Amino acid sequence: MRAKVKLNPGEELKHKNSRSKGPMGEMDIETYLVVNQSGETIGSVVHTDHTALRGFKRTQTVTQKDSEGNVVVDERW
Repeated sequence: MRAKVKLNPGEELKHKNSRSKGPMGEMDIETYLVVNQSGETIGSVVHTDHTALRGFKRTQTVTQKDSEGNVVVDERW
């Protein structure tokens, strides 16, 4: 997931929270803050990891937004 996110030099990801979703907790959702060198939050990243109940197919998505809510990265694999 970290290879898909675009970070400038000095920026890092800080874990904010995680939760599960679905009747059997088949979707894990991790939320991160993008923080600059000064410690200011300049964006966010949401990573989802879903395992289908039938067939056990795994799908992951990552969405990165800047501080204004503009989508910087939106990938699925």
